[in-house]
Amino acid sequence: MAKATNKKKDLDASAEEKIMTAARAVFTRNGYAATTVRDIAAEADLNFSLVNYYFRSKEKLFELIMLEAIKQLLSGLINLLNDPDTSAVEKIDAVCPKYMDMLLEHPDLPLFVMTGIANNAVSSSEITKALIENNIFLQSYFLKQLQELFSKNKLAIEPLHLLMNMVSMLTMPFVARPMLLRSGAVDTKMFRQMMEDRKQKIPIWLKAMM
Repeated sequence: MAKATNKKKDLDASAEEKIMTAARAVFTRNGYAATTVRDIAAEADLNFSLVNYYFRSKEKLFELIMLEAIKQLLSGLINLLNDPDTSAVEKIDAVCPKYMDMLLEHPDLPLFVMTGIANNAVSSSEITKALIENNIFLQSYFLKQLQELFSKNKLAIEPLHLLMNMVSMLTMPFVARPMLLRSGAVDTKMFRQMMEDRKQKIPIWLKAMM
């Protein structure tokens, strides 16, 4: 009986993961409004009723995926950003390559989160809460260090501008990635090579702004 129960749990976990993976792909490709549960079921190669069985609705599934994506995109760097023993410059050198590595592993994340927010598909209070709680850059010791440098005229650019430049330089190529690939401007291999190059250059560019 125990073996049968464990097998069912494994099947449930496998089906849920397939549905979430498929939903992430379809939501990213089509947008929230244009996506149906049947689209997700077809992408996952599962019966339509299974999607409703595991997740109840498109809205609930989108909320779960958005929460996961936000945490993945905006967290993971908290210890580096809040390290009291490193300078602002040292934090830039540490954060940029680590964040870029995460984006290279999950290249669709920035576009998925951005389109979800832009299309007002994130009305859930849980998602709003996650956006606030995981806004690690604006709540970081790193920002306090930048503000202190700016107040002492040791920083040539306003702290929030530097933060926006940092996040934009890292994430915007991934937002533009589908267009670049479809237009033939780059292929997957070339895009990755460029991001590996940016991993080294972005800290240099940021420090030049300082």
